[in-house]
Amino acid sequence: MKFLRYAKCFAVFASLCVANPLEATDNRGAVCSEDPSSVLIFVGTLAELAGTGATPEWSLGTFTVTELLQGESTVVVSTLIRDGLCHGSGETPAVGRTYLVLTHTLPTGLARSVSQLEHCEQIRPIDQATAALEYLRDSQRGSTPTEVSGQAVIEPRGYPWKSIPLPKTKIHVSGNQRSDFVSDEDGRFRGTLSSGKYVITAEFPVGYADDYSNSSAITVTEHRCTQVKVSAHPTGSITAHVVDMDGDPLGPMSSVQLTLETAEDQQFVQSVWPDENSNLKADNLLPGEYILGLNTYLPVNRGSAPYPPIYFPNARARSEAQVITLRAGEQKVLSEMRIKKGQACEIPVQVFDGLGKPVPSTVVALAYRDYPHFYIEPREQTDENGRELVYAVFPGPALLRAEKELAGDGSTRLESETVEVSSCPTRAVSLKLTRKVSGQSESNQK
Repeated sequence: MKFLRYAKCFAVFASLCVANPLEATDNRGAVCSEDPSSVLIFVGTLAELAGTGATPEWSLGTFTVTELLQGESTVVVSTLIRDGLCHGSGETPAVGRTYLVLTHTLPTGLARSVSQLEHCEQIRPIDQATAALEYLRDSQRGSTPTEVSGQAVIEPRGYPWKSIPLPKTKIHVSGNQRSDFVSDEDGRFRGTLSSGKYVITAEFPVGYADDYSNSSAITVTEHRCTQVKVSAHPTGSITAHVVDMDGDPLGPMSSVQLTLETAEDQQFVQSVWPDENSNLKADNLLPGEYILGLNTYLPVNRGSAPYPPIYFPNARARSEAQVITLRAGEQKVLSEMRIKKGQACEIPVQVFDGLGKPVPSTVVALAYRDYPHFYIEPREQTDENGRELVYAVFPGPALLRAEKELAGDGSTRLESETVEVSSCPTRAVSLKLTRKVSGQSESNQK
């Protein structure tokens, strides 16, 4: 079990572990802190906002404190503010506006006395923070209970790349008194405690395990809300055993790559390679429906055994693949897959411009039909006659597209239409650069 704790010298408001937006009806979770003893909360006017030069993604903000709500007395607070802090909510900090600011004081001896403002929940316009202000003022008067507030979450080691609430987790708090909680549908739990030191442990539902199998110590402050976050990882897994039909063993250095993706929306989940026993195992998986493919996301490389893209169980197209349903914590072992080496081919390609002239120094990107992103072989470009050999494995089909940057930063480029090749061609495939594309390249640079 991993209890998320943050180094105070870099403790941006992640250390506050915000449970709800400040304007939420439940105002307690909005102002709970993992360490109430070091929290600094105030109402202040943003007097100055200046760039730092050395760190362009940050600005230095200076606040004039008009009301101290929690923490050490201060008149002026200077702190780094991440640029684009509140773009997602339509708010960006503005000089002259008054905010409710939640941060932490840092240990003495550091260059800056308070932690940075990195999350939008740390700095709210005063007119959007009514509920939180009411709670904080009551806390100052000593009229709020001493509380613990927290959330149990799943921390996947991969997709979906974010924490997921985990209901029905049992949280045990022991110390000055003993309390037990069960997380709700949003993974949240809350209760009152007397002040003092406590140890937190948790029991997670079937299919989820402690990250570190240990406990966490917290200090609960009187008339304050102490935030706790407990996390676990999913224990589901899918194992495939892959055998070469020609009798050649697959090993850790083979070109076979298992790719797991969600069945519904083709979202990449995980990639693994075979071990010495030709087993491929994807683990730490959430319950759900998956599709397994071999060599579908990354074209095989020159010099390695040429196994063409294939889906479980030996289907050539994603639409024909078997959907693998995984229950929480299930250790699923699939039936054996027998794969056959394909035909390695160096596809001759020639690139032209709109006038029919060969274009040198152009890259040719390759993809397979069921994967939407293109792959470019590193350091390979068309020669002075616009020619290049592109490596692929058939049966396919393979997709080809020429790309030429017009600016050094890759922001603008010319592209050809995509051409599909179903077998190794005997003549050069012609690609004509006709489309101008703005934005970052879609190609998977390796």
